[in-house]
Amino acid sequence: MWINEGVNLKIEGVNEGVNLKIEGVNEGVLLELNYLYNTIVNQEGKKAVELNTLVNKSLATTERYLKILREQGYIEFRGASKTGGYFIKK
Repeated sequence: MWINEGVNLKIEGVNEGVNLKIEGVNEGVLLELNYLYNTIVNQEGKKAVELNTLVNKSLATTERYLKILREQGYIEFRGASKTGGYFIKK
């Protein structure tokens, strides 16, 4: 569940693993990007349609966040557009 209570918001699982460093995004979006990234860590190979359900965001928002993570080099899409999914870049 996404609750915007300011910068002290703690979401379970966000601080486990990598804490992303992305300039130009506010702390709320950075928390959501961390949550999505950590979801991919635990659920590699999922498509955007599956991930948006897991992170409880709209498909458009999830795709926008995936684009940021791809552009920053944190994740990559592997496979065909219909059958592929998102993976952590090693």
